[in-house]
Amino acid sequence: MDEKLKNQSIDRLDISNNAINSLKTNNINTLEMLCKSSKTNLKSINITQNEIKKIEIELQLLGLSLKS
Repeated sequence: MDEKLKNQSIDRLDISNNAINSLKTNNINTLEMLCKSSKTNLKSINITQNEIKKIEIELQLLGLSLKS
């Protein structure tokens, strides 16, 4: 993962405030921490399937992805 990207805030993603708040409440504050999360993990913290798809698209645009 690119050093410049991994420390960037999840705030840079074009996703809902609810999703951002859920991630931050669960101490997922950076792109690196987000990329270490799986879809199952995100579902367990009440992120909707629709938001997970948006997160995946946003990460793909940066050349990143969620954990398999």
